[in-house]
Amino acid sequence: MLTLMLMLATPAYTVPPGLAVVGGLQGCWQVSGQVQGKASPSIARGQWHLGRRYFTLHLRATGADPYEAAITYGAGAQPRAIGSVFLDSFGGLYEPSLGLGALERRGFVQRYRFADATYLNRFSRAGTGWRWTITEQAKGKPPSVFADYDLRPAPCRGMQFDY
Repeated sequence: MLTLMLMLATPAYTVPPGLAVVGGLQGCWQVSGQVQGKASPSIARGQWHLGRRYFTLHLRATGADPYEAAITYGAGAQPRAIGSVFLDSFGGLYEPSLGLGALERRGFVQRYRFADATYLNRFSRAGTGWRWTITEQAKGKPPSVFADYDLRPAPCRGMQFDY
């Protein structure tokens, strides 16, 4: 009875607008595109965690170069803000792996600031899928495309991720 009373007294969690848009990546994706000008076929899966308070996007390269990343998104201080932590197979939890961003007209953007460059991750709706571009903004150099991916819906069967 006490558990029921506590449940009734606790307001239901409402996913803020920023995190709700990120949740559009839920499900499995076939990923085509390139990283630093080289083809990088991959798979991805997006999943909600902890009562829709966090969302994780997993990416795994399926080509010759092994790579895997897990990006966990959470709500920012403002309803349209989005925070994230970017973990990948290069290892280590680097301080700049904390991304901050917000909603845009057709998706959302995250910025990861490193000592020598800022990486702007932009996700935009593209039909039934998404386009994910990563622009490198190195100090003293013009911005350049670091990665450019197209995500298309795919069945989850057989998709495996280490993280």
